[in-house]
Amino acid sequence: MRRRTLVLAAGAGLSAPLIARPAAAQVRLRISLDTNPTHVRNRNAERFVEELRKRAGDQIQAEIFPSAQLFRDRDIARALRQGSVEMGIPGTWNLDGIEPNTAITSLPMFYGVPPEVVRRVGDGPVGQQLNERMEQRLRVKVLGRWFNLGYNHFYGVSRPLNKYEDLRGLRVRHPGGSANAARIRVLGGSPVLIPWPDLPLAMSQGVVDALITTHESAVTSKLWDSGLRYSFEDRQYFSQYVPMVSTQFWSRLSPELQTAMAEAWEAIVDGQREQAEAAQAAARDTLISNGVRMAQPSAEELADARRRLMAAQDEIIAEIKIDRDMVEKVMNELRAANVSF
Repeated sequence: MRRRTLVLAAGAGLSAPLIARPAAAQVRLRISLDTNPTHVRNRNAERFVEELRKRAGDQIQAEIFPSAQLFRDRDIARALRQGSVEMGIPGTWNLDGIEPNTAITSLPMFYGVPPEVVRRVGDGPVGQQLNERMEQRLRVKVLGRWFNLGYNHFYGVSRPLNKYEDLRGLRVRHPGGSANAARIRVLGGSPVLIPWPDLPLAMSQGVVDALITTHESAVTSKLWDSGLRYSFEDRQYFSQYVPMVSTQFWSRLSPELQTAMAEAWEAIVDGQREQAEAAQAAARDTLISNGVRMAQPSAEELADARRRLMAAQDEIIAEIKIDRDMVEKVMNELRAANVSF
C-alpha cells in the first residue's frame, strides 16, 4: 500500500521539543485524505506536518494516507467519532448528514457569491458556531480556520454544457450533501451520489452524463482521460475543508501539544488559501489545454438561476433541518455584502 509518511523527528535547526520524552512515548497521528498527493489539500497537509514538527519535535509521528487508503471523506466523520483514525480534513458537504448546519454555505443564497464573502462568514461568529456544533455532534476538535478548495461548477461528459437548459435530463454526479442534490434537481438534472475515488470509473462507464467538482480536483485526477469534455462555470458554491481530530486523540495530548497542533494549523491556513486560488486558475488552463471547452452564464442568467434556487431554499432547509435562526443571520450578512436574492 502506497502512502506518504512524514515522521515528526527532531532535526538540525529545529526548535527544541516542548517536553523531552522517550521515543516509545510518541503519539501516532494518521491523517486520512481521499484526494491524491498532488491535490492542494494534500500538499498543505504536508505543510501542516512540517509546521507541527517545528513545534512538537519527535513527540508526534504523523502519517498522511492519501487517495482513500484509510477512509473516503464520506466515512471520515464516523471514523473520527469511533477513534478509528486521528485526523481528517473533510469537505463540509460530507458532514451535513451528522451536523446539518455544515450545509449552510451550499444553500441557494450562496450561489455565485464571491469567495471573500464566503470566507468572511466562515471565519466569523457563524463559522465559530458551526465549529462548536461539529465538535459536539461529531465528537471532534476543530483545529482552526477552514482550508479553501474553490468554486464548484458543472462539467459535461456525454453532452455539451453551454447553458442551464443543457442540464435537463442529465445524470449529474455530486459528492454528497442534500443541498448539492437539491440544486441539481431544481436546475433540471438527476443527482447521483458518487464518492471521489469512484468517479473516473463511473465516468468512463457512462454512469453519469455530468458532474459537480472544481477545476483543481478535475485536473489532479486527469478527468479528461475519463471523458471530461465540457465545463459550465456557474460558481454554484465555494467549497471548504474542515480540519478535525478525534476527541479520543485530542484528550491524550498534553496542553502544550494541543497548543502546538492549533498553532501549526493556523500557521499554514493563509498560505493554503492563496495556493488554492492559484491552483484553481492554473487548473483551468490545464483543462483547456486538454480539450475541455469552457462556457459561463451571464451575470443575468446566474442571478436568475439564484432566484430559481431560492424558491426551493425553505424546502431544502426543512429537509436538511438547518437552524433557521442561523440562516437568517447569514442572509443578513449576505445582504450587507450586496448579495441579492
